[in-house]
Amino acid sequence: MRWTTGVSERHQSPARAFASDRVHWARIVRSDELKAAREALESEQSYGIVITGARDIGKGAFQTALVRSLAPDLYAQTLRSTRVGTETPYGALAPFLARLPDEALENPAATMRGIMETLTADAAGRPAVIALETPGGLDELSTATLVNLMITNTAKVIVVATRTSDLPQDFHWMLTEGRIREIPLDLLPEEKTEAVVEEVLGGIVPRTVARMLHAMAHGNPELLYRIIGDFLQSGQLRATDGVWTLAEDAETTRSREIDDVVRTRVERETPEVQTVIEALACARRLPLEQLASVFGVEVISTMDEAGLITVEDGDRHSVALSDPVMEEVVRGWLSIPRRRELRSLLIGNSEPALETLGVVELLGYAAWTRECQAVLPTEHAMAAAHASLRLHDPHFALDCLEGVSRAKATWATVQRLRAGAYLALGLPVQAHAFLEQVAEEEIGALSPIDFAMFVETLAMVKRATPGREREITALFEDSRARLLVNAELGGAPEPETQRARGILDLAEFADAAYRGRFASVFDRLETAAAGVPGGDDELRLRAGCLLMQAQVMVGREDEALATLHRVSSELAGPAGTPRVRQEFVTRAFDTLLFNGHWRQCLALVRSAGHETVPSLRVSGAHYEFAAGLALVFAGRGSDALSPLLAAIAQLEQGNVRATLGCAYAATAFAFAQQGDSAAARSYLDRLEGWSAPTSYTLHASMEFCADMARRWIGERGASARLVDAAQEDIAAERWTMAGIRLVGATVETGNDELALLEEVCSHRQGALAELGRRLARGTRLRDLTDLVAASDLAAGLELDTLESRCTAVALDIARDTGDVRSARILQARLDRLTGLVEVLPVVPQSLGPLLTAREREVAVLAARGESNRTIADEMGLSVRTVEGHLYQVFSKLGITSRSELAGLL
Repeated sequence: MRWTTGVSERHQSPARAFASDRVHWARIVRSDELKAAREALESEQSYGIVITGARDIGKGAFQTALVRSLAPDLYAQTLRSTRVGTETPYGALAPFLARLPDEALENPAATMRGIMETLTADAAGRPAVIALETPGGLDELSTATLVNLMITNTAKVIVVATRTSDLPQDFHWMLTEGRIREIPLDLLPEEKTEAVVEEVLGGIVPRTVARMLHAMAHGNPELLYRIIGDFLQSGQLRATDGVWTLAEDAETTRSREIDDVVRTRVERETPEVQTVIEALACARRLPLEQLASVFGVEVISTMDEAGLITVEDGDRHSVALSDPVMEEVVRGWLSIPRRRELRSLLIGNSEPALETLGVVELLGYAAWTRECQAVLPTEHAMAAAHASLRLHDPHFALDCLEGVSRAKATWATVQRLRAGAYLALGLPVQAHAFLEQVAEEEIGALSPIDFAMFVETLAMVKRATPGREREITALFEDSRARLLVNAELGGAPEPETQRARGILDLAEFADAAYRGRFASVFDRLETAAAGVPGGDDELRLRAGCLLMQAQVMVGREDEALATLHRVSSELAGPAGTPRVRQEFVTRAFDTLLFNGHWRQCLALVRSAGHETVPSLRVSGAHYEFAAGLALVFAGRGSDALSPLLAAIAQLEQGNVRATLGCAYAATAFAFAQQGDSAAARSYLDRLEGWSAPTSYTLHASMEFCADMARRWIGERGASARLVDAAQEDIAAERWTMAGIRLVGATVETGNDELALLEEVCSHRQGALAELGRRLARGTRLRDLTDLVAASDLAAGLELDTLESRCTAVALDIARDTGDVRSARILQARLDRLTGLVEVLPVVPQSLGPLLTAREREVAVLAARGESNRTIADEMGLSVRTVEGHLYQVFSKLGITSRSELAGLL
């Protein structure tokens, strides 16, 4: 299948039209529940179903969709029981009552009989269903009538309720005995949201966009429906070149419809409860004791019973609003004076002690303070900014630091945090400017650990700033000398100085890895990753993350996997800090990718995504790109295009350009794997206009994908560039990348390059290295055993494209040497791979043992099951001649029976 860029009108029109069709949305979102509901209603033992779910989750739309799906085979009557209806006899069945003659209203028995007769007449011989919403409950006579309709098989009932406990007692025994089945409507899981959004919008929906919509809606399908409709109407959700993107400033609280729904719900509560709702909306989370002391235990208990709040287990028993949408909307309509009033009521003039705040409470307090247009105290601002950066929300980190006063003791740290935020936003020049504004005396006021962290950030910023990377070596040398002098002067305790040195070591190791100089720090990295008794476990694990990346690049692939598993086993422990987990994901991806374990790469990427909208906006595109890169390395160009095009659409909108070049190259390679030369060239042209500082591994992947795309579409010189780059890798002892490049280059090069590939693979470990060695030696020496072994190794790694290459070369050798049986097996293997690989990298050149025209005629008849005598009579030959032809056919094709002919002709 050829991938098409661009969204047709067929996709765009339904996307915009769906906003007015809530029932169609319910069919898509609740397809599984609709199937379960229909199956329950079709059961002969069933009296009906009860649809349950939280308020505003779409129960009414689901009921309507279900009723419509039953027509015209079933007759359905939709009713609604209002709060007033519960006080009126037959209130839920009022539409039937209005149609009954006066004599049918004389007593309950006559009324019940009249309703049953009316319903039967309306159904006109079809099965009948009564669909009933019960927001206010049911009166006794309506309940009795409905029960009678069910047990007499006059009609089945579809009841909508918040929970089964809201139903009349008469329904409970039916639920217990399975005569009524509950169909619960829950929040959507993330995977379901992705599938639904893709089906509704069509085209390419980036996983990041779907996850952001899911986070905005908090999994509520009804809210998701409204959000998508609003965004489509406002143009904040739009398709460009076939890829849907979401505007950076898109917010859910702008929807008037959502605002009205929440406002109606809040206004139903008492003034005391409304005040608590407003306070929790501002604070996000508060300790139960504090909340009860301000508003009273009775109010809090009432809210708990009504399901308005959730109370966390734990020492603090933190309280939050149970509905995050209510929290967001209420916070949006409060004025600044009202927010300040509530803050004063709960906090007063004092600031909460940092040690009493968890991360959620800290960020909630910081957000509340900033929403009141107040400046955070410096210590609180730095702590909140640090937490925000860990959660990939640089915008809020900068907001927390806004207005913080300059003080000698803290200014360097404040500027470091600001620089980290701007670096995350792809603005290294601005980040460097913040660090340059720090005076020498302010740097001197830092503790050794804070100083080392300042240097670490400065090195990262200089790497990302064009023209500054040459300053990093001197920076490390000066920083080490400074720490040494301070230690000799006794300015800090030894453990603190030791940790500072460890941080500087890691910064230097990370810089070497960024530049591809893995061998230069390898021994020191091994020592740091081994750790010492009583040492810093966080630094040891960070060193382990760097070590596994270095190991895989210098050809120690098996050792890299062992290190990966060791570090992974400790991530759940106290040393598995957010910083460690983030570095693990990044470097584990390279470790798995260059080991050929692309499926594990996809699993890692999928499990490592972020949950909040800000973090998805900052990092989501990189996860799309990583998934696409893993797929294109695996030779699955068709599968890779969707995430790659999604990543490009998002990366081009932002400032982070380091990944964009590799995304262009990988996309060109994916199109080349499909045989689409024009599309491949267009992305190679985009790559020509790109430039940005980037890491060695990213740059090497970009070069490899670009050169492979050029080689695949037939550009001259591509193979030579791959060999030249491999020579540079060999000089730097990057054996793994050298081997990967040479595997790609040797499709077209000669024996010298094959011998070089074999030599490089001898410096490596693992299945991918053995595959390259066998492929090189088997191709160079025309050894069938090596090539078949290489094919088997590729199959084990699910590298179909590489397996097809090994198989095609082996097939040529088998045919040329007259090994008919092996040729037949290899041909069958290549035929299978041809269905998986869109464009074979190598096509067999030898035609093998060909049948003569007469032999083919005889073989075709024999394959049909004709006897030798019949064949002889039909062709005018003697039986002995037919037998001779069949002997030659069997010999050439390497078979022993007629039954094998059918699969070969």
